[in-house]
Parts: sequence; structure tokens; C-alpha cells
Amino acid sequence: MHTEQPSPDAEPRIWGGTTLTERREVRRAALLEAALDLIGESGAGAVTMRAVCRRAGLTDRYFYESFTSRDELLDVLYRLVADEFLEPMTAFAVVDDPSRDRALSEVLLDKVLADPRKSRLFLVEPYSSTGLGQTTIAVMPAFTRLIQDHLFAHIEDPVRRRLAAVTMASGNAGMFSAWLNGTLRASREQLVDHLVATIAAYRTMYR
Repeated sequence: MHTEQPSPDAEPRIWGGTTLTERREVRRAALLEAALDLIGESGAGAVTMRAVCRRAGLTDRYFYESFTSRDELLDVLYRLVADEFLEPMTAFAVVDDPSRDRALSEVLLDKVLADPRKSRLFLVEPYSSTGLGQTTIAVMPAFTRLIQDHLFAHIEDPVRRRLAAVTMASGNAGMFSAWLNGTLRASREQLVDHLVATIAAYRTMYR
């Protein structure tokens, strides 16, 4: 008996007003949000498949629907958060424009303060043994290139331009990590002033 196969162009099955793909995306978002909550409370070490599922109110079947492992979930989440940090920096990093340095610094600080969970994941957790090392190594060049190609475009020597960008990116990451974990006591205004002064120092050093 011949059974007619559905056409590839057929409409997706609707259940409860949503398609299967939409329901999967909702579950995936819930798992990512649950992981962020756990990171905000106890760090990335608290993120396990069972803990994430329990927080999201889902079974492990739905976890593996979206992620092959806990490490993959953290990798995906870290990259999403990194993109959120990169976006405002890209918008304000006008080529070699000192007049925008304070606006860029303020936007970066505001982003750090906007969601402590995301800031902890992006700026603190890579310094602990959470399995994020390789992901951080893969993501950070985008931030270095932004600094190198925009903030320090005036530096003609490519080696010096690269040195300035790498040093500033890694130094700021360490500074924010110390600030967020409480080992660096400074106000928002002090951090903004420091960022502006640091950019100016590099501009002067290699001009």
C-alpha cells in the first residue's frame, strides 16, 4: 500500500498555536536562561545538565535536543554574550576619534553593569577552570581587532598597533574581572576615567 509522503514545502505541524521549531527554540532559550541564572548565583561550575534542566523545568531529553553536552551549552552561551558586548563597542569605536573615547568607555561600563550574570560569564569565569578557555581564545580576537583597527588606526607600525590592542584588551578584561569579583574597589566614574586615560596613553605612546 502506497503512503503519500509529505511535500518538503508542506506547512509545519501546528500544536498549541506554535510549530515544532518554535517550541524547540523556546526550550533552547529557557535552557540558556537557566544556565545564566546558575552562573549568576554560583559560577559556571554550577552549570550541569541536571541543574540546568531542573531550573528550566525540562527533562534531559530536551537538553539533548539543543546541546550535545554541558560544555557545548557554555560555548554557545559565551559566544552569544560576547556578541552582545561587541555590538555597542563596534557602534562607538569610530576610527581614531578621541572625542568618542568617553562615550565608548561609558557604554562599555553600562554594558558590564546591565546584567551581572552575563558579565560574570564573560569577564570572570574564563579565569576559573570551567572549560571556557578555548572558547575565550576563539572569541577574543574579534575584540582585539576592533581596538586595533579603530581605536589605534593611527599607529602605522602593524606590530606596535597589534601590541597596543592585545595589551589593552587583556588588561581591561583583567580589570573588569577584578572589579566584578570584588578585589578591585572603584566607582563607575573612576573606571570610566581610567579607560579614557588608557586609550589616550596609547594614542600618545605611538603617535
